[in-house]
Amino acid sequence: MYTLKNEHGVTKEVKKGFCWTMLFFGIFVPLVRGDWKWFLISLIAAFVTFGISWLVFPFFYNKIYLNELLAKGYVIQ
Repeated sequence: MYTLKNEHGVTKEVKKGFCWTMLFFGIFVPLVRGDWKWFLISLIAAFVTFGISWLVFPFFYNKIYLNELLAKGYVIQ
């Protein structure tokens, strides 16, 4: 698990590897995390693939979320 902190003192925890919450809750995970870009991508992918993407995204969503936070200025503690 990674703990990230930005310049304003906001901390977020991101787990490594497989995203179990994404497997069980699908598109709602990026929505709850405030990751609007990946919420829309997940929503469109779920619609186009008739939900099959819910089985694929959990394998790489945590890595994507970590990279997005690092790009926004968060640093690993």
